[in-house]
Amino acid sequence: MERTAFLMNLRDLVYVVAVADYRNFTRAAEAMNVSQPALSSQIKKLEAELGVEIFARGKKDVRMTEFGERLVHAARQINELAQGIGETAQEYREVDAIPLRLGMTPTLAAYLSRYFLDMIAELYPQMRLIIVEEYPIELAQMVEEQKLDAALIARKSHAAIFGDGAKRVLDFFPLWLEPLFLGVRQGHNLARQNGIWAKDVPSDLLIRFDISFGYDLEKDLPASDPKAAEIVGIDVRNARFETVCRHVAQSDACTIINAIAAIQFNRDNIGLSFIPFLDDGNLRELGAITRPEYSRQAVVDAIQAYIESTPPPGTLSHSSRGEARAAAESMLKDLDLLAD
Repeated sequence: MERTAFLMNLRDLVYVVAVADYRNFTRAAEAMNVSQPALSSQIKKLEAELGVEIFARGKKDVRMTEFGERLVHAARQINELAQGIGETAQEYREVDAIPLRLGMTPTLAAYLSRYFLDMIAELYPQMRLIIVEEYPIELAQMVEEQKLDAALIARKSHAAIFGDGAKRVLDFFPLWLEPLFLGVRQGHNLARQNGIWAKDVPSDLLIRFDISFGYDLEKDLPASDPKAAEIVGIDVRNARFETVCRHVAQSDACTIINAIAAIQFNRDNIGLSFIPFLDDGNLRELGAITRPEYSRQAVVDAIQAYIESTPPPGTLSHSSRGEARAAAESMLKDLDLLAD
């Protein structure tokens, strides 16, 4: 069967959707900033070309035919795609014309906002930065659905989400290495130690989270006592990272705290001490995840270069990965200043 070639254009589809929305040719024409005769004539030409009526015209109203309803549904999708193409083109023309939506996990968002605001202000003075806080799986989904431009998660989290190959893999761009600490209140018995092995953390006092921070040593930590909520006085099933850390500062409980958060807590003087872990797995690699062929990859590259030269306080450049043990020892020595 021979296929018919149609000459409809995007303008025709925009007009069709406008009439469907207003159910009136005059009001649709006003919304489109064209004359009513011109809009009506264009739609009649489209109907003649297709050989099917799109609208049933009455004296007082305009109704869609069954075909018209299907056409309008398709036209809305095509118009959205066309708008997306236009926005993508704008991104290529003016990289800072559209806000950068950046996702971060709870162990980062509250402690890196100033660092990233200053960075973007230096790299792209006209660009607005919007930070979204969520957990790694949700962040990855939001990047895939184009609700976020990029997100910061640990490499280990990235591997856990996409390791089975069942989902489309997001690109991972390494940014920095970050040590982990055991956080306790100042004056706690454990605060006198210069270091601790993961296996030696007391399980009856440890508050653990269901979601991994992305450190290898987490597997060596003891499981929390089933009655931990009663013992330490907080149920963490719905508690955010910040809430738990502030509770630890006022109790005998302990929890794991990443270096970026530890430094901010120390500056805020909330009453925490930080004990370095002695395990080899005390570093996590943080990176930015983006969609393959992301249109503003130049922005991610600029962020990566900035962080390489000026890592966030408490972290190491990702290029230190090859000598991670020596780098970790050096960083832990510097951060020992945080412990009592």
